[in-house]
Amino acid sequence: MSGTFVKSALEKQIGGTHYKELAIQPVEFIHANNIGYFEGNVIKYVTRWKGKNGIADLEKAKHYIELLIELHKNDQEADAVIEHILSTANPGGTD
Repeated sequence: MSGTFVKSALEKQIGGTHYKELAIQPVEFIHANNIGYFEGNVIKYVTRWKGKNGIADLEKAKHYIELLIELHKNDQEADAVIEHILSTANPGGTD
């Protein structure tokens, strides 16, 4: 198989050119910055909305932001409950 050139995964795009037309593909930015799943999807949908699904992609980005906010608030509430339990279980600080 000598002489055969195989494109890297970043050089290929399945289903359109909406990412290839960007200066940097969202997946490269997301990976390089260790961005999480929800934030990564926001970036993906916001960067492609004009070239792919229009307002539907903005709605998807909005949904991921709403999920991120809700889950973060739930985490904060859970942390506060745990902190309260721990502080009332041992109020004097001695075992």
